[in-house]
Amino acid sequence: MNIKNKTSGFTLIELILVVGVLGILAVIAVGKFSDMRKEAACKANVANIKNITRTINTEIARVDGNTYEGMFDYAEALIDVAGKDVPRGAEGSYVWAPPSGWYDGAGGVVPGIYCGIKVSEVVENKNGVSSGQIADVSEVHENNVGLESFSSSLGMYYLRDNEIKALKEAGLRIVSYHNYSNAQAKNLGWDSSVWHTEYGLHSTGGGPGHRADLSASYPVILTNSMAVAVINPAKAASIYRDLGLDYASTYNVSGLSDTEPQTYFEKGICQRLIVFGLGRDTETSTKFFESHPRCMTLSKRHYRNYLLVFQLNNGQGNKGVKVTFVGVLDPEGKTAKSAQYSADWS
Repeated sequence: MNIKNKTSGFTLIELILVVGVLGILAVIAVGKFSDMRKEAACKANVANIKNITRTINTEIARVDGNTYEGMFDYAEALIDVAGKDVPRGAEGSYVWAPPSGWYDGAGGVVPGIYCGIKVSEVVENKNGVSSGQIADVSEVHENNVGLESFSSSLGMYYLRDNEIKALKEAGLRIVSYHNYSNAQAKNLGWDSSVWHTEYGLHSTGGGPGHRADLSASYPVILTNSMAVAVINPAKAASIYRDLGLDYASTYNVSGLSDTEPQTYFEKGICQRLIVFGLGRDTETSTKFFESHPRCMTLSKRHYRNYLLVFQLNNGQGNKGVKVTFVGVLDPEGKTAKSAQYSADWS
C-alpha cells in the first residue's frame, strides 16, 4: 500500500490575512504608546510646575524677607533684540502685539516677544566658520518655535526707575536678552561690551541662533525704560485666578479696551504680571536644581521651558511699588491647574 505524506501549510491568502492583522495590531500599539508618552509628558509638566513653585517659595521663606539679592539674576527676558540694542521706550508705556504679530523669523516686527526661529541663512560654529545654507528651515522652525502659542498673550512694558528698584529687591537685577540674528554671542561684541568690561557679567549664550538650547543671548543690568514681557490681562483672567490673584469683574466697566490692555490696570481690574524665562543660567536654576526641570514634549517644541511670574503692584495708597513672585507657567502659558486639566484629558 502506498502511503503519501501530506504536508500541511498556510495558503497565500492566509499569510496575507495574518500579516494584515499584525499590521493593524502594530498600528494600534504604536498609537497607544504615543498616547502613553503624551500622558506621561503632561503629568511630568504638572509636576515640574509645582516643584519649581514649591522650591522657590521654600527659599523665599528661608531668607524670611531679609534679602533675595540675585536669586533670579540671569533670567531670560523673553524679548528679541537687534544686536546689543536693548529695546527702550517711554517709562511706564506698553507695546502690545501688532496686527502682523511679533517677530517670527519671516520679516515680522523687531524687537518683540520671542516666538520663532532666528533669521539667517548661514550658521556659524564657535570658531566663526560658516556651515553654509540652511537646508530645511521648516525642520528648524519645528524644533525652535519659542513662545509661539503664548506670545499673543504677552506684550512689552518699559520699566520705571522705582520698578527697577522693586525688581532688584525681589531678586532680579540682571536679565538676558536674545539676539534675533543667527549669530554667535561673540559676534555681538560681548568681550568688549560695557556689560563685560565694567560690570563683569558672564555671557549666558552663544551658538547658532537656530538652536533653541544655544541661542545667542547676553545679560544686561536693568535700567530705566528697558523692556520686559508683561501678560495681557484681557486674555489671561484665568491665569490671575489660578494663581490666586485679584482680578475684578469687568462687567459694565467703561473704558476697557482689549486693544489697549493697560486700561485694565488703569481701571484697577488687576495688577501687572511680568514674566521671565527660568532658563538654564538663572541663579535659581544653577543653585536650587540639580538639572533644569524639563518636559520632553515641551522642550522639543519651545525655546524656554518654564516661566517665572512676578506681580508688580501700582504703589497706590500707602503701599510702595513692590514686586512679588507669584508662580510658574509652562511655555504654553498654563498654570498647574490648567496643565492638570490638560493632563486629565490627554
